[in-house]
Amino acid sequence: MIAGVLSILGLLLMYDNVYGDLREGPDATSAIPFDGLLPIELAIPFFLAVTVPLLWRRVAPVPAVGAALAGLVFNELLIGTEVLRCGVVLPTAFLFAYTAGARIGLLLSAGLAALDIVVGFGAPTTVVAVALTTALWGIGRIAHARGKMADELGKRSAELRDARDERTRLEVGDDRARLSREFDVLLQRRLGELARMADEGVRERDSAAAAAALVDIERTSRRTLEEMRAVVRSASPAAPTAPPPTLTHLEGLLVRAKGADARMALEGSPRVLPVAVELSACRIVEHLLAALEDAPDVDVRVRFTDDALELAVCGRARRGARPSFERAQLERGTLEATMRGGRADALVSLPVLAVA
Repeated sequence: MIAGVLSILGLLLMYDNVYGDLREGPDATSAIPFDGLLPIELAIPFFLAVTVPLLWRRVAPVPAVGAALAGLVFNELLIGTEVLRCGVVLPTAFLFAYTAGARIGLLLSAGLAALDIVVGFGAPTTVVAVALTTALWGIGRIAHARGKMADELGKRSAELRDARDERTRLEVGDDRARLSREFDVLLQRRLGELARMADEGVRERDSAAAAAALVDIERTSRRTLEEMRAVVRSASPAAPTAPPPTLTHLEGLLVRAKGADARMALEGSPRVLPVAVELSACRIVEHLLAALEDAPDVDVRVRFTDDALELAVCGRARRGARPSFERAQLERGTLEATMRGGRADALVSLPVLAVA
């Protein structure tokens, strides 16, 4: 757009200079009068050689300003120096100086401005034009440095987010591996005891002794289940140990985690839900609250719909909550997290069916 505007303006000015009333003679309009080698009317189309290179000022600023300078020299040598061009050439030089970061770009931009001004106005004005070109080059360098720094900071922030997510993923993997090892050791030991007790019960001839063996097997099996629950609870030490948490515990959990100023809202028609869904909902809210800063502006909303339980947690984010995603996927649910103005909004949907 800039190249188009300056090109059209340049053509109009050149037309006015060639066919208008501005030319009263070489001495009136040019500090360095030179009639040129070609008819002066060709100055109108040839002037595009100065402005068209603006199309490449961002992609290749130094070659572009070099091409514009060559186009001006071409015009001066073949057309002459009588037609004034400073109304377009000077802004063109300023734009190139602002865009060109290298010193060679500054020299070429200053040469473009100087060649145009010295022909039309002489040395004193040329010094001022070159000074303005240099000042715009310095401003451009500062602006480009700030933009580059912002891009670098954005890249570093993205790398830190990726590293944080990777660390969370590794922590979840470590927890799974630890639970797997503990379950393996526990089950091997307990299953060995149960097999031994079952063999002894089979060999017993007395019915009372066999019944006692079955009671021992049942007692050992229940103890094994309790130990497995304890292993699972150890993965979330902040969670209450017994009984398993339900949605009725959410308000107390919110107050303990974020204080009395935190807010909780209940929507829809509450009903009895599957135990696994309620436990997962509580764990998800617990993980999300742990990922928020300790600030009073924390909101939790629980909404019962016909076929899903929806949870919304909002507050200032402190770190990622990858375990919440894992837990939602375990129940075939979804978790969507967004960031706006430093605040994190997490919306969880868990499919449920009413329990009679």
